[in-house]
Amino acid sequence: MTLNPFVRHTIATEPMPPCPAALYEYVFAGNGIFLRAQREGLSVRFPVLSYPILGLPILTPEIELTVPRIPQTLIEQMLGEAFDAWQAPSGPLESLFHFTWDETWMLTIPEQIRTAVSVQPADPEHCPSYQSCLVEIHSHHEMRPQFSSMDDEEETGFRIYGVCGSFKKQPSISFRIGLYGHFVPIPASLIAELPPGLHDTYREDAEP
Repeated sequence: MTLNPFVRHTIATEPMPPCPAALYEYVFAGNGIFLRAQREGLSVRFPVLSYPILGLPILTPEIELTVPRIPQTLIEQMLGEAFDAWQAPSGPLESLFHFTWDETWMLTIPEQIRTAVSVQPADPEHCPSYQSCLVEIHSHHEMRPQFSSMDDEEETGFRIYGVCGSFKKQPSISFRIGLYGHFVPIPASLIAELPPGLHDTYREDAEP
């Protein structure tokens, strides 16, 4: 069997050493298996399997952002563009937005292929913002901002993903961290300054 050189496997220690220079790392701990990884602006550690393992330290989830929150003005600009696509004569259409941090936040609306139920970059391999963005958000216009199975299949990078929707009733937004196909929801307040009237679904989505 050939091991992936970009994926590491390690046993939890107290304290944990710095995150390795790999795509991600599986950590075996006393309370299960965790994933951890880091990139510029973001480091994460969260469980993917809960199971007691005797003799190993207990780990807790950790999410650390080393960048400021996306300012309200950029979120408002994003919403304005999403509303325009929703109400366009050829619409309703979904929209895609990339937020990149480079000493300040930048919003990019990449060339994209839009339909009423999907949106994707027109040419991901040659889209600089797709390659570098820390936060990617798409719109669901009138539908609730829930990540679909299609989103799960397409959101395979390591970044923060968001979806906004419910424009007709109560404009809302949801965020999650994606780590190469593994996901964990996060509150919007961790990454963005929300304008008045934009609802964060985090608490209701976290309820059983």
